[in-house]
Amino acid sequence: MSYLIRPAMPEDGAFIGKCVCEGIGFEIFEKETDQNREIAERIAPLAAREGTLYSYLNTLIAEVDGEVAGAVISYPGEYYHEWRQETFRDHPYFKDLDLDIMPDEAGPGEYYLDTLAVLPRFRRRGIGSGLMKERIAQVQREHPDLRFTLLVDPENLNGQRIYSRLGFQFVNRNVMAFNHLYWKMAL
Repeated sequence: MSYLIRPAMPEDGAFIGKCVCEGIGFEIFEKETDQNREIAERIAPLAAREGTLYSYLNTLIAEVDGEVAGAVISYPGEYYHEWRQETFRDHPYFKDLDLDIMPDEAGPGEYYLDTLAVLPRFRRRGIGSGLMKERIAQVQREHPDLRFTLLVDPENLNGQRIYSRLGFQFVNRNVMAFNHLYWKMAL
């Protein structure tokens, strides 16, 4: 299958919002609900701006025959705390979380993979791996001093396989983020 990887644009915000929902386990691609639709719609304008976790500037998009098929969102960990505040402070879904005391998912010295999502009809065709390989190559060129990191849900066996094939290794199996247990992997 042939696909194109390109930098995201502000007008990709709606798709980026859905990818974020998919990445945090709402499975919006397969079953859209009022709750996950609202979350995605609130993230979309944040994706069209600079200085947020889900900014289009942090995103690569995969297209198949002109149709968006997937995305990878990643950024330097040194901005995580500041951008998390900007991203979530006014979002009603996260209103009960104390962002000031919540541990950061990433920090200085890291380039953090936040979200990798591919539409179901395009899965198992190498698009997710292709997005990751492109982002990894880009980061290694532009930020050779940063270590690529990510969090994976312990139950996400497909994600663990993809990341392991790309060279990621488990570095911590006890990371809490947004009141959920994750495993941290690094390249």
